[in-house]
Amino acid sequence: MPASPHTEPAPDSCLHCGSPVPAGAPSRGFCCAGCEAVYGLLREQGLTRYYQLAQGKTAPAPEPRKDRGFAWLEPLVTRAESMPGPVCAMELDVQGIHCAACVWLMNEMFRRQQGGAGLTVDPALGKVRMQWRRGAFDVGGFLKAVEGFGYLFGPSRKRPESSSLDLPIRLGICAALTMNVMLFSVSFYVGLTPEDGDVFALFTKLSLWLSTAVVVVGGWPFFRSAAQGLRRGVLHLDLPIALGILLVFGTSLVQARGGRGDLAYFDTLNTFVTLMLVGRWLQQRVLERNRRFLLEDDGAEGLFVRRQEGERLATVRASEVGERDVLVIAPGDLVPVDAVLLDTEARVSTDWITGEPGERAVVEGEPLPAGAFNAGREAVRVRATQAFTDSPLVALLRRAPEGAGGAAVHTRFWDRVSRRWVVTVLAVSALGLAVWWPAGPDKALEVAVALLVVTCPCAIGIATPLAYELVQARLRRGGFFVRSPDLLDRLPRVRQVLFDKTGTLTLGRLELVDRASVEGLSPEARDVAFDMASRSNHPASRCLAAALNRVGARFSAESRVTEYPGQGLELIRDGVCWRLGRPGWAAVVSEVGYAAPRGQGPVLSRDSVLVAAFPLRESVRSDARREVQALQAEGRAVWLISGDSPARVREMAESLGVPAPHALGGQRPEDKAAAVAALDKADTLYLGDGVNDSLAFERALCAGTPAIDRPVMPGKSDFFLLGEGLASIREALHLSLRLRAVVRRLLGLAIAYNVVAVAVCLAGWMTPLRAAVAMPATSLITVLFTVWSLSAARERPASIPTPLPREVPA
Repeated sequence: MPASPHTEPAPDSCLHCGSPVPAGAPSRGFCCAGCEAVYGLLREQGLTRYYQLAQGKTAPAPEPRKDRGFAWLEPLVTRAESMPGPVCAMELDVQGIHCAACVWLMNEMFRRQQGGAGLTVDPALGKVRMQWRRGAFDVGGFLKAVEGFGYLFGPSRKRPESSSLDLPIRLGICAALTMNVMLFSVSFYVGLTPEDGDVFALFTKLSLWLSTAVVVVGGWPFFRSAAQGLRRGVLHLDLPIALGILLVFGTSLVQARGGRGDLAYFDTLNTFVTLMLVGRWLQQRVLERNRRFLLEDDGAEGLFVRRQEGERLATVRASEVGERDVLVIAPGDLVPVDAVLLDTEARVSTDWITGEPGERAVVEGEPLPAGAFNAGREAVRVRATQAFTDSPLVALLRRAPEGAGGAAVHTRFWDRVSRRWVVTVLAVSALGLAVWWPAGPDKALEVAVALLVVTCPCAIGIATPLAYELVQARLRRGGFFVRSPDLLDRLPRVRQVLFDKTGTLTLGRLELVDRASVEGLSPEARDVAFDMASRSNHPASRCLAAALNRVGARFSAESRVTEYPGQGLELIRDGVCWRLGRPGWAAVVSEVGYAAPRGQGPVLSRDSVLVAAFPLRESVRSDARREVQALQAEGRAVWLISGDSPARVREMAESLGVPAPHALGGQRPEDKAAAVAALDKADTLYLGDGVNDSLAFERALCAGTPAIDRPVMPGKSDFFLLGEGLASIREALHLSLRLRAVVRRLLGLAIAYNVVAVAVCLAGWMTPLRAAVAMPATSLITVLFTVWSLSAARERPASIPTPLPREVPA
């Protein structure tokens, strides 16, 4: 439970969200900097009632972003205030709403602002609508105050999908009609017979008409999906559901038209259709809640670019790029808008968008599409031909990834089950008809219909897809975002976890150990170092570029810098070769004759003579040691594969408890790929953050990245991470194993139930009343079993390592 004025958290739990506090967390009592900041604000502003309303549902808070701009807000406010009337109104999207406590917090903050007229929060859709008195309300000030608690606002782009409105309407209609049909069916069960004349005929007709409406309204989503699958030559999961609905309705129609409405299965049919719609709606609801939690433009919100501003190079958000801006695109960087190349030549690739491998050359003046990334070794300059507001990049970043291997493993598996189910059910029904035919056509038809009714495909139609969606929803809450459709089927096979070091096991935030190393540079060396560092995405380059920018370094647009992945940067100016990078590559001797320093950080050299060294230090993720050791305790091998110096990689491995032979340093991109290929036995998970990890990604069974600020990497990954911790990786491995076990149990339950149901039907013991009870009860039990099996309450404590199960062939 999170802290509240009346509830004390566990000693090792976060005071804000109640999550376990990592042993190496920077602040005592908090799992991350975001929770500490939000907790302090809530107490400081007297808003601790938030914890009472949250009732333990508070999620870890993202760290408030102080550098977030509101350039997008000004035109919206201007438009709202241009409308006639004393009250202005505006609708915005909001990210981060979890529960009723969030709604209360926003309303309370709005109430404390002068000039507000009303605030409506829609947590289901992730929207707010605010009204204020003209000229008396500071919209930007209110949004900044609320964003201090970890929320984010953006332009109103979220729209309810048509299916999100369609299914609830269909479900409501079918539920209402089903209840009426069940009331009519009760009269048959308590003794209403054909001898009762007009009443019996009326109830039969009403049941038939209402059931027809249920089949048309509620069965349509399944009929459409099954028909689309058949047109593509695929037996879709909805095919047995659609077939069962039609066959049961057809046979019940024959019974009703023959004057025996008491032998029809209208109530069972309606209940079945309604339950299938419930399952479909639950799946959709899980997905939509996850999508609406984020802003619609969240994929581009974290994208930064370098914009040339005279002799300065400013790092700005992509949303601030305007038409005709000059941008510097480093190797591995995306072009955020349609642009033209200003330099002589460049190499670009769009394989993460199109899925087609390969690069192409572009020459000066040729267009570059938004979403292309610099695949060369040199930073290039481009001129934007459109503002970011007109760029297609946002849609590209948020587009669902294409499945590289076709349908997901679990989908292919259940397609095979679906085919066999259809054939088996039809064969068994025919068998029942043949066995009972000597007893008379009526009895034989009753048995055959009963077999069609009670052989329930609930495990195929509801429970299994729901299980996958529940797992993905839970992983998203922990910051683990699945991109590949079959990732959860591959994760149980992982036996080796391979980490890059910088930006992966570390936070990628480096700082200079000695500022004098920058301040003591000559103006020429300072500007040359800035020209190189500002054109690279490496964490060491970003740290050094920021430090050089603070001491007034100037940017030269004409400089041509070549990046050698795993080595460093090179600039030829006036016949002099300048290098910034690894000591052994950049410099041979110093100006006073000493060997270049090794393993302390990048160095600057002039014609292989050391000019300056820039020792850096980096911060390791707070839970890195705990998670690495937990992975090893569970029987998984952990490796460090890094382009950093071998000494530093070994030092990192020792601090984390990784065996020295598993620490591979000084690895170039092709070396990383070769190492992964040598280790992989279809059992490796690779986590990296840079474009130099791309080749290794292709060799691993699964690959992911924490580098969400560089969309190229998430685009190439099976998953990506949010937050500062690594615990979600181990949780994903655990949940994938639980998911596989649950799916197998669901299949076992479905087989066992259907064997019993078939035996009862073939024995002639199944009646419409028993079928009306058995089928929906079994469907509901299967769904509840799925939810219970995957509930957090059934997990063993995180502090107790879970032994790795032996791989059993599926």
